[in-house]
Amino acid sequence: MKISIREKRLLAIGGGVIFLTIFFFIADSLIPSGATVSRNLDHKKKLLLKYREILGQEAASKARLEECRQRIQDAETRLLPGDNPSIVGAELQKTLMDIAARNQVEIMRKNIQKEQKLQENLIKISVRVDVNCQPEHLVQFLAEVGNYDKHLTVDELTITSYRIQKKIEIRPAITVSGYIRGSEAPPADKIASAK
Repeated sequence: MKISIREKRLLAIGGGVIFLTIFFFIADSLIPSGATVSRNLDHKKKLLLKYREILGQEAASKARLEECRQRIQDAETRLLPGDNPSIVGAELQKTLMDIAARNQVEIMRKNIQKEQKLQENLIKISVRVDVNCQPEHLVQFLAEVGNYDKHLTVDELTITSYRIQKKIEIRPAITVSGYIRGSEAPPADKIASAK
């Protein structure tokens, strides 16, 4: 079967038309419309303004970060010294005994409570003391605990009263807590390699 010159021309023209049609659809899909370009441009302008605003706040953010670091350092100075909970508990017990002696409070019983891990590296050490004292001495004792140079809190205060020969005596039970910095937990890689 032989193709004539006329048929060759028709095939060439048809192929050209098909090629141009395909080229037009591909070009139309690749070249974005004006509305799409306008939306993208508006979106990018808003992003640029937002980034410029964030960069403008850099100095304020750095100042706030430095202020937070200073507050953390100040708070850390109020932690109890030491990193061993049992030793710090014994020191807290001794401190409470000293405060009690200054305020005419008799400590009947003292008991170190189990330490509690509060955050990543903060441990709460508690001591429970049962005391015998007059109400005004109890107030002085609690005030001195609250004003101690390290951060101490009164977690629990239970007061029971007893009638002894027409006289009422009180027996407060007080739980006082202090805080220490816990040891940093070893990374998981070191724990896995140790096994």
